[in-house]
Amino acid sequence: MKPGMRTRIITGLLLIAIVLPPVILGGPLLRLLISLISLCAAYEISALKDSKPDWLLTIIFTLVIFVFTFVSPAQYAAGLGFFIIFLFFLVFMMPTFSVDHATYSLLIVVIISLAWQAAMHIYSMGLNFRGALLVLFATYVCDTGAYFFGVFFGKHKMAPNISPNKTWEGAIGGYCTAALVSFVYGYFVCKELPISFLLATCLLLPFVGQIGDLAFSSIKRRFGIKDFGSFLPGHGGILDRIDSLLFCLMIFNALLLLWGI
Repeated sequence: MKPGMRTRIITGLLLIAIVLPPVILGGPLLRLLISLISLCAAYEISALKDSKPDWLLTIIFTLVIFVFTFVSPAQYAAGLGFFIIFLFFLVFMMPTFSVDHATYSLLIVVIISLAWQAAMHIYSMGLNFRGALLVLFATYVCDTGAYFFGVFFGKHKMAPNISPNKTWEGAIGGYCTAALVSFVYGYFVCKELPISFLLATCLLLPFVGQIGDLAFSSIKRRFGIKDFGSFLPGHGGILDRIDSLLFCLMIFNALLLLWGI
């Protein structure tokens, strides 16, 4: 086994051990986990401007994510307006903070907060950790499957200008594995979910997760960085690890609303 793969596996197992208890228990422990992830993500967002983290921006972005996560839709719209004005104020006042930085900071903060709102919805509606695990299976089984299928069978590059290591073999292998595993899990564990909803979820989320991965990879290429950070050995930063999950949470919530669940 390659050293890089060994590091990636060990870090992944440690992440599961840390994340699983809050996901299962929910409540204050889950909010604490979300807050810590948001802090780390905000730290990485603040570094986009010049690859040097800014603690003031880190604190501000963390507070904005936290507030956006727990406010009503009307309050979200109002807060978003103020946040946009604040970002352009930074453009005018900070020579190193360009319009690109403002745009991508806004985009990532909105994605994170919408994803956390979706997570809160899953628990408030009674699906709790069972629904959360459905999303996690669809996301990370795909991610893990794509990695291993790509390592052992990958030959045809999928998007070399965005993510040079991704292959079509990896993407298809990861998608099929995640769709199957998440459907089997959902069928036996989330029995209250309509079969049509479950099929749509398991067929769509692995695809959406890969779009999320590529979307964040395109942001990294725009700023000329390999990873968003180095918090997680073998994985990069927090945003490198949750990019697919953020997209999957948003779409899972959208499907819940579409099905009236």
